[in-house]
Amino acid sequence: MVITAVNQQPLHSELHMNLSPLSRLTIAGVAIALTSACSMFSTQSSSAPSLRQNTTTTTTYDDDRIKRHFYAGIGIGPSRTDPDTSQVPGIDVNERVDNGGQLTLGVDLSRQLSLELHTTDLGSAGLNNDSRINYNIHGGSALFYVGKNRHNFKRRGFSGYGRLGYAFLQNSAEGNVDFEKVNATHFLFGAGLEYMTRIGLGLRLEGIAFDEDARYAQLGLIYRTGKRSRTRQIVQAPVAPEPVVIAPVPAIVTPEVVYEPEPVFVDNTCSDFSGTLEGVGFHTDSANLTDQAQAILDNVAFRLAECPTTPVAISAHTDSVGDDDYNQNLSRERAKSVLRFLVNRGIDISRVQARAFGESRPIDTNDTAEGRKRNRRVELFAQ
Repeated sequence: MVITAVNQQPLHSELHMNLSPLSRLTIAGVAIALTSACSMFSTQSSSAPSLRQNTTTTTTYDDDRIKRHFYAGIGIGPSRTDPDTSQVPGIDVNERVDNGGQLTLGVDLSRQLSLELHTTDLGSAGLNNDSRINYNIHGGSALFYVGKNRHNFKRRGFSGYGRLGYAFLQNSAEGNVDFEKVNATHFLFGAGLEYMTRIGLGLRLEGIAFDEDARYAQLGLIYRTGKRSRTRQIVQAPVAPEPVVIAPVPAIVTPEVVYEPEPVFVDNTCSDFSGTLEGVGFHTDSANLTDQAQAILDNVAFRLAECPTTPVAISAHTDSVGDDDYNQNLSRERAKSVLRFLVNRGIDISRVQARAFGESRPIDTNDTAEGRKRNRRVELFAQ
């Protein structure tokens, strides 16, 4: 934007301290809406089933991957605008830094890509003749995400992103100043860091360059919508099996001796442990066993106690989402979690070996949600 000898308004500027009544009302409305949405969320917990129960109802999530989430955001921060006054002798910019604000609406299309519409008030630049030039920018951007958490549901955790977009600039003037718009549309680019919580509320820290004479940095609040699909299951809780007893032979009586045979118990071995422990799972990105997994492992511990001399091996596996080292460490912690659970249930640690394979031994494709679910497994083998 160039200052000229005509009494008009410039093209680029930052958000001024005195925001318009419409901008104030819009920002306040979004803040109230976000606060109300957060208050509606509460967490629920369920107790682990006991061996005395016949059945228990558990809720499992079909997938913990990112879906098409819609989101809204609001941000504030410093802006810097620098209109060109070289064509007007005696007029210079003496105030370039002001306060800015931005409103955002967006949608996540994939773990790598999101699209946004945004409107930004960059405030104004002050001139030495007590005039000001206001900057308002409206546009759209594509955000390209990086980091191991970008695939999580609602992008939970830390992620980085780059921004590329296109925008339209509106200017207005206050005081005795003329201006000429050299270019009303322009590309924009930026980069930022984002942290999202489990309930969909998060923070953004980013910088954006709108044009050669307009820059903006902000700290923003963002809220993502959406719910994970859930499946409610009725799980049969384990019950201690009754020992199988062979009926004694009827007593034989003779004049000299009475013979009464002792009951014979069938030996219960661990030879049937030879594969995946179905239903043994963990909470997302952690080694914490689910309630259903604890109920199943209670029954496993009971059966292992009936064959105290048989050594067994625990193997933990993951899918291929995320870094190799991260998945290897995650499977190691999950194998340890199962081992600790069995030891706490009375199983001698000397007879149990825990192994971790990460993503190196898939049994299905990692290209589908169902395949990844099968690959995230715990196996138990008798040795």
